[in-house]
Order: sequence, then C-alpha cells, then structure tokens
Amino acid sequence: MNKRLREIVNYKTRGKQKEFAELIGWTPQYLAKLLHGSDFGLKPVLSVLKALPEINARWLLLGEGQMLTGGDMGDLYRGTLNHIQAVLDLERFIPVMSADELLEYREMIAGHKTAWFDPQARSKWIELSAERAQEVINRVNEAERKSDELCKRKTARK
Repeated sequence: MNKRLREIVNYKTRGKQKEFAELIGWTPQYLAKLLHGSDFGLKPVLSVLKALPEINARWLLLGEGQMLTGGDMGDLYRGTLNHIQAVLDLERFIPVMSADELLEYREMIAGHKTAWFDPQARSKWIELSAERAQEVINRVNEAERKSDELCKRKTARK
C-alpha cells in the first residue's frame, strides 16, 4: 500500500512529500513513516480519501483498477487537452510576444499557471504577425526581381 501512496504523492505534488503531508494534514515525519513502513491502517487511508476524493478507494486498498475514479480521469484528460490546445493556439505568436508575455507563456507551458492574454494582446500579435509575413513576401518578391534581372543580362562572349 505504501507504493500506491507514493504514486499518489507523485500525482498530487510531483513527489514533494512536505507539500503532500501539509495537504493531507500530516507531519512530514508521519508521511515518511507511512512511505517507508509496511502496510498501514485504515486511518491514513481515510485521510487520503477524504482529502482527495478523486482517488479510487479500491485501488488504494487493494491495488485493483485505476488510481483515479472514472469521472476524474475524464476530467483530467479534458483538462490536459484544453491546456495543450491553449498552448498550441498561442505558440504561433511567440515571435511577436514581448519579454513579459513570453515569461507568462513559459509559466503556462510549465503548468504553473493559466496564462490569459486579453483580446488587445491577441489583436496586436495578429497585426505584428501579418506585418512580418508581408515583410517576408516583400523580400521574396525583391529577390525574385533581382534574380530575373540578373538572368536577363547579356554576358560578353569571347
């Protein structure tokens, strides 16, 4: 059972035992005792299930099934997909973001917070992206013009 408790600690606090102990209302020493000892009693199990209702009690007690209950798994998947979609939606604006906006975006990718950019910022990025695209088109057109000009020049024959 302590192996499953370790999995819960990893899931909930990325392995940070002190943070997990505080979440459940335990001391870090008590959590360490549970993680390193043999199977433990019902009181810590009830504490975990009360604090984390998404944990499947059958899995925690018997090791059967999945760690998270069915509905919570779906919520987790939906949340993950929404996060990925938000990251991908903003990714195209990286070249035109300010340093502060890039910092906020980095925090979003790391999962530390949900980045929210106001519609004005998005409008600005769209405008800057369009300007950059036009600059590229202008450079390509100029390069093609110069290439055509060089190809039409007559060369001296010997």
